[in-house]
Amino acid sequence: MMGVYGATVGAGTLFLPVEIGTHGPMVFISLLLLAFPLSLVPHVLICRVFMRDKQGQDQTDQTLPLFGSFFGSKGRQAMKLFFCVAHYPVTLVYAVSLVNALSHFFNERLHINGISRAPLTLVVLVILHLVLSKGRDKVVSTMSALALPFAIAIIVVATSQIPAWDIHNITYAWRQTHTTDIASSLKSLWLTLPLIAFSLCSAPLIPALASWYREPGHGGETQSVRVIRRAYWLIFISIIFFVLSCILSTPRSTFEIAKAQNLNVLSVIGEQGGMSAMLYLAPLIAILGMTKSFLGISMPVAETFNVLASDLFNLKRNSQLQSVKLLTTVVMFIVTSIVVFLNPDVINMIETVCGPLIAIFLFVIPTWLVLIRPVLKPLRGPTAVIVLGCGLLTVSALLYGMF
Repeated sequence: MMGVYGATVGAGTLFLPVEIGTHGPMVFISLLLLAFPLSLVPHVLICRVFMRDKQGQDQTDQTLPLFGSFFGSKGRQAMKLFFCVAHYPVTLVYAVSLVNALSHFFNERLHINGISRAPLTLVVLVILHLVLSKGRDKVVSTMSALALPFAIAIIVVATSQIPAWDIHNITYAWRQTHTTDIASSLKSLWLTLPLIAFSLCSAPLIPALASWYREPGHGGETQSVRVIRRAYWLIFISIIFFVLSCILSTPRSTFEIAKAQNLNVLSVIGEQGGMSAMLYLAPLIAILGMTKSFLGISMPVAETFNVLASDLFNLKRNSQLQSVKLLTTVVMFIVTSIVVFLNPDVINMIETVCGPLIAIFLFVIPTWLVLIRPVLKPLRGPTAVIVLGCGLLTVSALLYGMF
C-alpha cells in the first residue's frame, strides 16, 4: 500500500497547488469531483486486466504483465515500447524537479552559492542510479520506507499552515474567475485534466504489483484490488487536505513565482513570513518525495527497456543480458542528465506529454481491451465507459497542445 502511495504522491502532487493557485478555485473543485474517476476507478480496472493477462505466468517468461496475452508477438513488443515512451518522461519530470528543489534549497535556504547545475545533476543521478542497480526488491523497499515519512510530513506541513489560513486567498481568486468568460474557464479546466491525472497516477507500479499478487499464496486479484483501494483512500485524503491548506495559506503571487521559477510548492512555502521553520523543512520533504517517486517510476521503466533490448537482439545468455542492462542504464543516465541540465518547464511537460500519454496507457488501452476481448467481458459495464470517457478527455489535451 505504501509502495502505491510512494509512486503516486510526488512531483505532480507538489505542483498541483501551484497550478490551482495560479488558475483559481475551479480547478480545485474539478479535483474534488474527478479525483476518483481519474484515480481509483482506472487503477482498479487496469489491475484487474493485468491480473487476467496470461503473459509472464510461466517460468520461462518473467516479463511484467503489460497486456501481452491480448496481442500477438508484435503487439506485445509495441505495448512494452509504449509503456517506456509513456512513462520515461515521468522520470524526467521527477529528476528535473529534484535537482531544482536541491539547487533552490542550497542557494536560497542554506546560502551555499557556487554549486553549478552540471555537477549537481551528475551527483544526484549517479546516486539514484546506484540505488536502481540494486534490483526491484531493494528499490520497492527503499521507496516504501520513504513513503511513510513523506505521507506524515505533508500532513504535518498542511496542519502547520492552518494558523496562516486566509479565506481571502480563495475569495480573491474566485472573484478573478468572474472576469473570464465561461468558454475560457472550461478550457482552463480541460487543460488541467492531464495534471490531475498525473498527480493521482501510480500506473507504472501496477504491473509490478500485479506480478507480485499473481504468485501463489500472495492473495490474487482480490488482495491486489484491496491494496489499491486502501492506498487511494490515503492518497485522496492527504492530497486534498494538503492542496487546500496550501492555497488557503499562500497568496497567489507566491504561486506565480514558483511557476515562473519551475519550482514545487514546498520550495516556496514559508517565504511569505510566519512559517520560518517551513523554510527549511518543506524543501527537504519535497526532496524526499521526488526521490522516492523517481525510484518508483524508473524501476519498471528500466526493467521494460532491458526486456525490449534483449528481445530486439534475441539475447539469452546471462552475460549478454547483463551487458544490455548496463547499456540501457548508461543511455537512460545520459538522456536524463541532458534533460535535467536543460531544465524544461515541468508543468508544461506534465500537461502536454506525461499526463496524456499516461492517460492512453491507464484509461484508453484497458477499456478498449475490455470492450473487444471476450475473456475480459466480466469487466464490461458503466465503470469501463466512465474510464474511457475520462481518458479521451485527458488525451485530447495533448492533441490541443500539439496543434
